[in-house]
Amino acid sequence: MIRFEGAAKRHPDGTVAVRGLDLEVPAGRTTVLVGPSGCGKTTILRMVNRMVEPTAGRVLLDGTDVAALPAAGLRRGIGYVIQQAGLFPHRRVIDNVATVPRLLGWDRRRARARAAELLELVGLPPETARRYPAQLSGGQQQRVGVARALAADPPVLLMDEPFSAVDPLVRAGLQEELLRLQGELGKTVLFVTHDIEEAVRLGDRVVVLREHGEIAQLADPHTLLTAPADAGVAAFLGRDRGLRGLGLRPADSVPLTGLDPAPTPDLDLGRRIPYGGWELALDPSGRPEHWTRGAERHPVPVFVPSRDSLRAALDAALLAPSGHAVAVDAEGRAVGTASRAAVVEALAAANGTGTGAPTPEQVPHAGR
Repeated sequence: MIRFEGAAKRHPDGTVAVRGLDLEVPAGRTTVLVGPSGCGKTTILRMVNRMVEPTAGRVLLDGTDVAALPAAGLRRGIGYVIQQAGLFPHRRVIDNVATVPRLLGWDRRRARARAAELLELVGLPPETARRYPAQLSGGQQQRVGVARALAADPPVLLMDEPFSAVDPLVRAGLQEELLRLQGELGKTVLFVTHDIEEAVRLGDRVVVLREHGEIAQLADPHTLLTAPADAGVAAFLGRDRGLRGLGLRPADSVPLTGLDPAPTPDLDLGRRIPYGGWELALDPSGRPEHWTRGAERHPVPVFVPSRDSLRAALDAALLAPSGHAVAVDAEGRAVGTASRAAVVEALAAANGTGTGAPTPEQVPHAGR
């Protein structure tokens, strides 16, 4: 566990970055610091590994004041991930990942074996190990950065806006990967972001900060979105916080209509299932290929009920030209569909009566 006790940072010119922070970061959970630029998020994070020394108060790691620990040894025992990965450009990927184990005295073979395991864990193919950072995409470099931070199996992981330098699609994939890794590893994660959507997606607890590191609200994502502490927090969360809340609710409550089991002339060519004037084309293995109507072809937005949120189901329903979201299993095979009306009814049920859930009439083309 990490605990801040009146931790403060005043710069030599008198500027106050953080004023008297009291905060507990529970073990094995992800705590996200979020707030506007200049509110002290990164300063708070760096107090933990003594990259910033507090000018008042103290920071405790498992009950020990970090100021009493040698800085170099402290940092080797804490994983640290920053923007743009911060990899050594002259070292191959496998040696980048093996850096901390080697500093801790591991022999080269053991350190490289651990690095190879972690590259697989973060979803990178084996051939990545032999490449240099410049030969990787931005998203791949960030995965290497996460692997390097995990190399010595540290109990604490500090992450300073690690995904902000990549495009939205890659960022979503990295967020999903972090959630998967945290589910397996259960690290104590302190994560900094300026993006409230990222905060509520990743955090078990979210700390909204004001100027000088003042805590405006500390809550779980659902409470934060549904009961902001004051008008300032509500304004920071944005007018679409209700939609963000859908991302916290599972999609497995959406009722599905089974796929038409009628045979087709040649199953080797897949199937086409009619939906009004549209047809859903499936390949021979049952994976969606496209929506088709005459000569028109459109992509098939999908959601995975066992994994995705109600927001993902709503997106799939709104983007589908037929008005039907296609549900798939973990292997991408279609298992059913849900109309926009069915998704909206599931939203209303999840929100409860009288909470302002949208009706089918309020959602574009609902029920078509």
